[in-house]
Amino acid sequence: MIRKLSPVLALVLLLSAAGPLAAAGIRFELGFGWTLVGPFMNATYVNRYQPTLAPPDRYVASSADQTVRFKAKTTYGLNGFFNVFFGENVGLQILADYHRPGLGGANTPYTVAMQFLSFDDTPQTYSRAIDWQNSTGNLTQTTFSLNALARFRVTDDLSLSVSAGPSIFYFEGQAGHIGYTYFDLALVDGQYQLTGGTYRLVVDFGPESKFGMNAGVEAAYEAFRHVILAVDLRWYGAPKTSMQIHVVEDPIITVPIDQIESTIGLGSLRVNPSYIRAGLALRFIF
Repeated sequence: MIRKLSPVLALVLLLSAAGPLAAAGIRFELGFGWTLVGPFMNATYVNRYQPTLAPPDRYVASSADQTVRFKAKTTYGLNGFFNVFFGENVGLQILADYHRPGLGGANTPYTVAMQFLSFDDTPQTYSRAIDWQNSTGNLTQTTFSLNALARFRVTDDLSLSVSAGPSIFYFEGQAGHIGYTYFDLALVDGQYQLTGGTYRLVVDFGPESKFGMNAGVEAAYEAFRHVILAVDLRWYGAPKTSMQIHVVEDPIITVPIDQIESTIGLGSLRVNPSYIRAGLALRFIF
């Protein structure tokens, strides 16, 4: 019970201390807002491997090839912040952002070929090019920042602010689809018949964390006493990171997941967690 009430108690204590702290030149601002986010992620994965054949003694050669693209889409997000001012113009800012953009991207056809020995040991070849649907998925991201903050008053009701500082990015994702084909050779009436199937695999990556930076500018208008309406533009930058991808289990997949990953040689996806966003926020002074 005490744990559930602790945030409320902390806020009550902070409000009770606001008066004496304000007299000492220290003041607080608490706010939340909505954001329009432009992610920078635009990754490409080349899926190139040799499909297997059962029984393996009839196998001659095989190939599969495709290029899959994962580009993050513009999306909406949420943010919250807490400002502490030590005097009129200088302070610190704790800032949190959350967004979950979808992933898309046009892909090349999935080409697959299998060469195998027929009943009389004559090589035969099967080949096909499959039109591949656009990518789908999402990138879930939360960013925490600690910024130095400077504010400049333009008029009694209007002010401009600049802030910048270190950020930590937490992100993970899930995306599709990557192709996987398997082949079986069955002896029917003295002839080998080639069968098999192709799966459209969903993969996931993360979670991962990276340190980076952020910087932004804000214009704020005091709409009511102690209530501020603000708009800002902010850039978040973090290094790209190679993240190992794994096949997501699905009841329709009958081939063992570890066998699929081993056959494909499933690699990594180059993820860029950086983004730019515009925000609209309400800020309360106390």
